[in-house]
Amino acid sequence: MPERNDSSTRSWEAAADDWVAHADQNDYRQYVLLPLTLELIGDVNGRRILDLGCGEGGYSRELVARGARVMAVDGSSRLVEVARQRAAAAEQAMEFLVANANSLEPIKSGAFDLVLASMVLMDVEDPEGAVREAWRVLLPGGQLLMSITHPCFSAPVSEWVRDGSGEPLHFAVDRYLERLAWDDFVTSKFRHPVVRRHRPLEDVMRPFLACGFLLRAFHEPAATAEQVARSSRLARLARIPYFLFMRWDKPK
Repeated sequence: MPERNDSSTRSWEAAADDWVAHADQNDYRQYVLLPLTLELIGDVNGRRILDLGCGEGGYSRELVARGARVMAVDGSSRLVEVARQRAAAAEQAMEFLVANANSLEPIKSGAFDLVLASMVLMDVEDPEGAVREAWRVLLPGGQLLMSITHPCFSAPVSEWVRDGSGEPLHFAVDRYLERLAWDDFVTSKFRHPVVRRHRPLEDVMRPFLACGFLLRAFHEPAATAEQVARSSRLARLARIPYFLFMRWDKPK
């Protein structure tokens, strides 16, 4: 049986309120991740979408505003509670479910046109189970759009090498092939750590290929001049990709 209260779920439940405050202010999300996600999804009017790992529901609300029928799912009951409250405040109708990504039994098979997994699958404890469940709940011809931290640059010992004044010279990568998990504070403002995980790219892609998904898009976003003008921190994305987007299709 899938574990419904694994280490990732427990850590994100503990850090839920810190994440809510962070998500509202995060420049990577506001200027890169959310806009690109909406662009890659395209027209969602009337589509049935599962927002897997919905967090505080920001993506779900954007999709509902564009005409989608959304179910917002997260393993953290606190995050689902906040998502529900914010949807009600915005007078938006959507469904909610507290469930781990690898344990979506309340959802019938073939229920959705699209599964959105935004910045979640790199941290789940059971990625194979999560991908199998995404496959199950998608109808034939459905799509899965995912974003993750780029596995080529996410190992905990990989980091910017800086000069004496703190300016980044280059990014050093090490221990890429190791499968690692560690506790990490997302920012210094977080009171609780979350479980971070690193897997090489072949591990990320293997479960999708095993299920029979077809890879249709592979995107490593670079920061635009407009984005850097909004937040100078985003200039790093012109040098290495922090994020990776993939779109997978379930054959008809």
